[in-house]
Amino acid sequence: MDPTITPADLAAGMAPETFGNHLASIKPSHDHMGHHGRVASVREAEYEGHKIKIVTTYEITVDGRPFAVGLKVHDDGTLSCHGLPTYQFASAVETVQALIRKYPKYFPKDR
Repeated sequence: MDPTITPADLAAGMAPETFGNHLASIKPSHDHMGHHGRVASVREAEYEGHKIKIVTTYEITVDGRPFAVGLKVHDDGTLSCHGLPTYQFASAVETVQALIRKYPKYFPKDR
């Protein structure tokens, strides 16, 4: 079987109904973006026969308002964010600051 994807195959796979059905079939990951600005990221590992589970939870507000953002904490402690998927950050504060810089219209100062 030839694994090459043709332009026609790609177009068929990206048809709204086909792609939407694919997205709907994906099971949620361990990461959880809750209500009221709470975000939890779960990391699991095994080490010398021990199962390690670390749940990191953030409750984020901006100007006193809950800010629900999809943060993921990686095994090395860095964070990534759905709103800026190609970036990695050293802290949650740095992540939210970057989001404010990138999307200022969502953070008006006169509220």
